[in-house]
Amino acid sequence: MTLPAALSLRPGFGFGGVLRDTLPEPLRDAAPPTQPAGDDEAWMLETLRTAMAHNGLSDPNPVVGCVIVRDGQVVSRGATERIGERHAERVAVEAMPDRSVFRGATAYVTLEPCSHHGRQPPCADLLASLGLARCVVALRDPFPLVDGAGLARLQAAGVAVSVGTLAAEAAAWHAPFLLRQRLGRPLVAAKWAQTLDGQLAYDDGAQRWLTGKAARAHTHWLRQKYDAILIGAGTVLADDPALTVRDAAGDRHRHPLRLVYDPNGRALAALPQRLERWKAGLLSADAPTVFLLGTQAARRATALEALLPPSATMIALPDGPPVEALFDTLAGPAMVARLGRPVGSVMVEGGPRLLGLLLEAGRVDLAHVFIAPAIGGGERNRIAFPGSAAATRDWRPVATAALGPDLLAEYASPAVAAHLARLVDAGASVSPLRHG
Repeated sequence: MTLPAALSLRPGFGFGGVLRDTLPEPLRDAAPPTQPAGDDEAWMLETLRTAMAHNGLSDPNPVVGCVIVRDGQVVSRGATERIGERHAERVAVEAMPDRSVFRGATAYVTLEPCSHHGRQPPCADLLASLGLARCVVALRDPFPLVDGAGLARLQAAGVAVSVGTLAAEAAAWHAPFLLRQRLGRPLVAAKWAQTLDGQLAYDDGAQRWLTGKAARAHTHWLRQKYDAILIGAGTVLADDPALTVRDAAGDRHRHPLRLVYDPNGRALAALPQRLERWKAGLLSADAPTVFLLGTQAARRATALEALLPPSATMIALPDGPPVEALFDTLAGPAMVARLGRPVGSVMVEGGPRLLGLLLEAGRVDLAHVFIAPAIGGGERNRIAFPGSAAATRDWRPVATAALGPDLLAEYASPAVAAHLARLVDAGASVSPLRHG
């Protein structure tokens, strides 16, 4: 059988970007270094790092980075701001009142500059007006209103355009934006930690970490990339998680929406006993929390709703197959009212049952797997739904890296791996570009 095309990242990179930059300073040596080949790769690496400083800030827009270099020195840099505010290229340009400094310079951008009027004017036109010598773009933007038009405008202005530098790494960084367009539903990433023999928790039920500090800090970094974190009732009752980004590196731009999949109302039934504890964690004011309840559980829980703090609410799942009901709710009006828009991406941090349910349904697109150097030796707490093995058999490895004592292994479903690989290949084929 022929496997689909794959996306393979260089050492030191993952879906979260440059691995060392995802960790707080004291932990950075726990991740492998990057090894750029040549000046363009070195400057594009710096451009990706610039984008990472705004992790989670500009969603649902892509978090783009722009670095402008002249005579081997950075003239200016920028990253995309909040939605409706400036794009990365405009931030970089407006940081320098004297635009003559850009003449003859090279602009590095992680994603093709936009060519259409949205909330902001076209960035391609802005760059084309500067007298740049070159523009190096990591990845062509497949968005229909761009899709090569930005590159064509730069070329028409006499700017030499190069596409494809660190393209795979940029595609991984921009995956939530790129895949949301493709899937037509929320992007689903699964995250779990396991022992070498596949246990997600020890059978004795004791609350202790499987992985080390670097793996946990990287998880908090990843949370900012997604609109929401989804867990099940079992995880709530076993771990009392907070699901914040408190250990993430750099500025913390957002705590994601917290979703508790609780169709039978088991977790919410514990609210009277755990309310004070949860106020400092799962129900803290850091982010909204939504309990997703089955119809019967929602009726029974009406009396408990008054106990919830203002940051928390309950939503009744529609009747029907569980996974379909869940996805209908993520895009439904109640969720839009809570988040301000449909949920575009979710990271699932649930236990074996919830992960197995979504894997069996073929609804997991990416996986961030942390493997601890330990043997659990138990029989429970494994992803063991009947269809989960078949659903992941053809998954493609994207990146592997040591994070301290643990191993991070990241995967993409066959369809997602093939789509991202096509985007990378499309960028590599653009030179010279003519956009009709």
